[in-house]
Amino acid sequence: MKIRQINSITLIHLLQIFFFTFICFSCNDNIRLNAPNKLIVILKADDLGDTTANWNRYIKVIADQGICSGIGIIAKNVHHKSFSAIREYANLKQEDGSPVIEFWNHGYDHFESKTDEKREFYNTSFRFQFEHMERGQHFFSDSLHINCSDFGAPFNRTTCITSSVLEHFPDIKIWQQFGKTEQYFHTDWKDPKFTYISSVDKHIILSLDYLSLYELEAQDVKKNFNKDLMKPYIVIQIHPAIWNDKIFQSFDSIINFYKASNKVVFMTPNQYYGFLRSNQH
Repeated sequence: MKIRQINSITLIHLLQIFFFTFICFSCNDNIRLNAPNKLIVILKADDLGDTTANWNRYIKVIADQGICSGIGIIAKNVHHKSFSAIREYANLKQEDGSPVIEFWNHGYDHFESKTDEKREFYNTSFRFQFEHMERGQHFFSDSLHINCSDFGAPFNRTTCITSSVLEHFPDIKIWQQFGKTEQYFHTDWKDPKFTYISSVDKHIILSLDYLSLYELEAQDVKKNFNKDLMKPYIVIQIHPAIWNDKIFQSFDSIINFYKASNKVVFMTPNQYYGFLRSNQH
C-alpha cells in the first residue's frame, strides 16, 4: 500500500509561516527561534504492544539519526516483560531535554468489530469510550510511570462523543487526527494548520499528512517536499512493527533527505505544543 498525502494548503498556512518562526534541522539541536522557513516533521508510529525486534530497531534508528518520534501504545497489548524497556526508551533525552521517544495513548485494546463498523472510539457509547480512555491513561501512570498528554485513536476513527470523553481527561492536550475520518466539531481543539494558536488555547489537533500501513514510499515524500514547506508542520503516520528491510531502508532515505535539505526540524507532539506556546503573543 502506497503512502497517501492529505493536501490542505490554505492562506492561513502562509500566515502561520509568517507568525511562527522555525528552527534548526535536528531534534538534538537546542530550539532556536527566528530561523524562518523550517518545516516541522512529527513522526507518528502506531501500535506498540510489547517491545519486539522491529520496535527496538526503529527506536535505534531514531536515536542514531539524532531525531525523535512519537509512538502510540496499545495498553492491553503491553505485558510486564516490556515495562522496563519502555521506561528506558522514555528516558532517552535530546540535548534540549525533550524525549527522543514520546509515548502516547493509542487506545486500550484497538477494538474493532467488522460486523457493525464499530471501532474503539467510533460508533461506541460514551461509557465505552470513557472506560477505554481511562484504562489507557491509568496504564501509563500506574504501570509505565509516564505522564501521557497525547491521544490518537485506533484506525483514526472517532465521533463527537470522543471530544466529550476527552473533556474528562485534562492531561490530554494533543489529539492526533486524520481529518477525513474524524471531521467533527471540537470547540476546545484547534489545528495550527488552520488557525492561530493563542495563549488561551490549551488543546491542539495535529492532522495527518501521510498515512502508510506497509510500504513507505520515499519518492512521494520527496515529491511533495516543496508543498509541505508551505505548512506549519506535517505528521507522518507509520507502522514499524510490520516493516521489512526494504521499508526500513526507505525510511532511512526519507530521514537522510530531510536532514540534507537543512530545512527540517523533527519534533515530538509535546515538543511542538511547547514550541507553539513559547511563540504566543
